[in-house]
Amino acid sequence: MMRFIVACRHQTRQIMRFLPAIIMASLALASCGSPETAEKAEPANAAANAGGVDYVAAVAALPPGQRNGVFLRAVRDAGLPCQKIASAEPLESKTTNGEWKVQCDSGDMHLISIPPSGQAIVTSRTD
Repeated sequence: MMRFIVACRHQTRQIMRFLPAIIMASLALASCGSPETAEKAEPANAAANAGGVDYVAAVAALPPGQRNGVFLRAVRDAGLPCQKIASAEPLESKTTNGEWKVQCDSGDMHLISIPPSGQAIVTSRTD
């Protein structure tokens, strides 16, 4: 029985010694992608955006709960803390961007601008 335990410990040490290398190799292989896939995706994405999708109107037409979900995702994707959107009101804008004044439940205020491309731009107030 003692010989079995010693053998198991020896095998465990060998596995643990190579574990970081195995993990790194697995991550490296998982991150590999063919450049052809990315090259094929770019024109498809450009064609989809040029297809006439008006993201400003699409966001404005959403029900308040879904629109707040879009704003929450934009704020979090910007790396800012926010647990819930407490209020969101549209702002009159002289640009083609849709702009909303958004307040998180913590009281933090943000200006979210959504250009026709659909990429949300979040600007925070610090006062």
